[in-house]
Order: sequence, then C-alpha cells, then structure tokens
Amino acid sequence: MNYVGTAFSQLAFAWKLYNYALEGKINLAELDRPLTFQGGGMVFVLPDKVLDTPDDMILALQNNLVITFGAAAITLNRCREEAGYLLPTQIESETDQFIGATYQIRNAFAHDIAEPRWNMTNQRYARIYAFGGIHIDLTNVGTKIFEYQDIGGPDVLFRMKEYAEAHLWHSSVMPGKQTKNI
Repeated sequence: MNYVGTAFSQLAFAWKLYNYALEGKINLAELDRPLTFQGGGMVFVLPDKVLDTPDDMILALQNNLVITFGAAAITLNRCREEAGYLLPTQIESETDQFIGATYQIRNAFAHDIAEPRWNMTNQRYARIYAFGGIHIDLTNVGTKIFEYQDIGGPDVLFRMKEYAEAHLWHSSVMPGKQTKNI
C-alpha cells in the first residue's frame, strides 16, 4: 500500500499535464530538445526530437494518461491483495463488488497497459457492480478495448480508491473480510 498515493498522484498529474497541453500552454520546441542526463556513473542522451507536431504531443500525453491510469488500477488492486482481501467465491457484499470491479479493471490493463482491453472470460464478473455510491456495468464489455465510460468515467477510479481507504484498509479488522481464494 506504500505506492497507491504515488500512483494516483501520477495519474492526477498526467491529467493536468494533458489539459495544460490541450490549452496550448506547452512550448513543443522548448520541451522537445536535446537532453543529456549525467550522474551516478551514467550518461543518458535522449534523441534530439521525438515529437514532430503539437498533435504528436497530445497523442503522447494521451498515451501517458492511459499508462498512468493502468498503473493506478494495478496498484489499487495490489493494495487490495496486500490488505488481505482475496477474490471472493461469490460476489455478494459491497466489499465483494469493489474487489470484483477492481480486479476486472486491473485485468484490462495487466496484459497491455498501453492498449488495455477487457478480458471478461469468466462470466461471473460480467455484471453490474454497486458499492459506496459507485455503479459500474460490465455486463457487455466482453473483450472490447477499455474506455473510461465503461466504468462511468475516469473519476470513478479515484472514487474507488477513496472507497477502499474508507472501508477496506484503514481498519485493522473489517467484518466480512474475505479469506478464501477462488
């Protein structure tokens, strides 16, 4: 759980950076210049130019956003595991629904973080999830490419983190904590 804050801070920063670029506030010529890092016995030289147009920069920032979103989802699921909440055999309680939804979002990113895709091969996960005022309908996502609207928007992942902090890992003993594997 040490990295969940960092993962979500990086995600928020990626959104802010993307928005900053959309507002035209990033000077591409100044940003995309020759750069050399030196230190710790290494010299690392980045290519002189990696982006040709402002549209290339927007695409790169969109890709960065997807990757940081996936990293946050994977980290959220890992925190759930570290807190001792295993995948439930039956999805019944709000906690079970949080676990199932988190696990499925993680799965969408785990095999290809840059081009996430749903992998709803176990039909028990193809369902509606409702917990803590969050409503996620994964009944028909199948194996399609992940889109933020599939979970109700990008803000939902932040709300899921808040739910977990309030209901799962800030209490030493939670009633109904799952201890069984599937």
